[in-house]
Amino acid sequence: MLCQLSIKNIALIDNLTIEFTEGMNVLTGETGAGKSIVIDSMNLALGERADRDLIRAGQERASVEALFDITSCPALFPILEESGIETDGGQLIVSRVLTTAGRNIVRINGVLTPLSLLRQITSALVDVHGQHEHQYLMDEGRHLGFLDSYAHNEISPAARRVEELYRQMHSLKLRLRGINEGTQERAQRLDMLQFQVEEIQQARLKDGEEEELLEQRDLIRNSERILSALSQCSAFLDGYDDMPACTDSIRQSVSLLSSISGYGAQFSTLEEQLRDVYYTLEDLAMQIHVQADKMEFDPETAEQVESRLDEIRTLERKYGNSIADILRYQEDAEKEIAQLSRQEQDSSQLDKRFSQLSRELYDACMRLHELRQNAAERFSAAVEEQLKDLGMAKARLHVDFAPIPAFDQAEKYYAPTGLDRVRFLISTNAGEPLKPLSRTASGGELSRMMLAFKAIAADQDDVGTMVFDEIDTGISGRMAQVVGEKMAGIGRSRQVICVTHLAQVAVYADHHLLIHKQAENGRTFSRIEPLDQRRREEEIARMISGENLTDTALQNAREMLSLAR
Repeated sequence: MLCQLSIKNIALIDNLTIEFTEGMNVLTGETGAGKSIVIDSMNLALGERADRDLIRAGQERASVEALFDITSCPALFPILEESGIETDGGQLIVSRVLTTAGRNIVRINGVLTPLSLLRQITSALVDVHGQHEHQYLMDEGRHLGFLDSYAHNEISPAARRVEELYRQMHSLKLRLRGINEGTQERAQRLDMLQFQVEEIQQARLKDGEEEELLEQRDLIRNSERILSALSQCSAFLDGYDDMPACTDSIRQSVSLLSSISGYGAQFSTLEEQLRDVYYTLEDLAMQIHVQADKMEFDPETAEQVESRLDEIRTLERKYGNSIADILRYQEDAEKEIAQLSRQEQDSSQLDKRFSQLSRELYDACMRLHELRQNAAERFSAAVEEQLKDLGMAKARLHVDFAPIPAFDQAEKYYAPTGLDRVRFLISTNAGEPLKPLSRTASGGELSRMMLAFKAIAADQDDVGTMVFDEIDTGISGRMAQVVGEKMAGIGRSRQVICVTHLAQVAVYADHHLLIHKQAENGRTFSRIEPLDQRRREEEIARMISGENLTDTALQNAREMLSLAR
């Protein structure tokens, strides 16, 4: 139940708090007083789309806050707990702030909350019937929704199954379409990748090979210079012409130091150190000889190195900047080849799965169709019973189902709601044939039809609050009284909030609120106040006769209020 609604800086409302009670709450007031603003503010608290134009002129932010009693809605508690929202004594406080900068802040019991969660929660608390919602009855595409809503408990599981299977089949259909549409492109891509992989494989590349080849080429190109340097080193070490070998001189020095090593440890140490130098030089001389022998390259070797480098660079221009890049490209290409090859195999498996899903979906649709057909008879009877109370005693309603296509023709007719296409046919007078509701009913009849739908929905769902925004459009006189009686009847099992211009409806209120405008300091504000018995009589009289209250109008108001009790 909605206990309280606080509104700040929305349109004509600067700061307003409205208290609601159990039973039937009625809001009345002159046209333009702010009744629609209250409903718009309520819709904001319920998660409807926010329009920055609602922010009061001269203000940078606006807010609404709604206090709910959710003790009679136990299904909400698991959702709230899962979302980390604590409840205090069964109370739920929804707040929403709008700014001119475009910010939209929602909190539930102080916890920042996305709009999607807000809508999920409040949809279980409040059902709003807008001023023009009865026009939805003119749209045959919405008729199925009315039927499903009526038999929600029994239809919902089957409808969810159909919706899930439809999503699976639709997703699979898109995958298959993508595979089939790309068959030629896939084959061309596969041929190209296989050629590229084969080209790289034939090259037998090794990571680091290019660096080795570059080093080898550098040696070949500078072999003469290198060989000359090595030869001169060997000559210095081994001796040439009249110059003695460097190693011979050091060997003789070692011998001299050896002859005096017995005279002191220092001489022995010098001998050992110089002997190490001698052995090192001998080893170096040998290594220089070996390196000089390796510097003999034939022209064929040089050609092989250049040819291999050309091959590597050709591949680099195609597949990457290095051998490592080329090998990575090969690996990625091999993975893609495997994937493309699997797609052909997958296509066959997906075709089989699609056929299976199609059969499952068709069977689920037929099950849902049966449930809807069974519910349709009860729905028609329930609506007709409500219409009797609303002055349409001879009205007949029939839910017309379009033929269900055969399985082999069903695919093009599938929808998330199944295969059913329904429309409401109505006869408003005895002896008249059934005709489409969209082409038969008047505005007043549509309003009564919608009220009938809402009345039977109230018996089927657990929504604690029903809001009617000028549902009495297009009716008057006795029918207005009947509508008031009907809403009062709904108010005995749940909270009703009703905006009306008709006295015949307002007299059935358990709690009557008056919305009016007043000017202060050159600005206009909407105000709201609960009415006591005297003020209520005056408001009912105003609704009957206008601003000039007469004794007759007041007397009529008292009589209407008395009869409504």
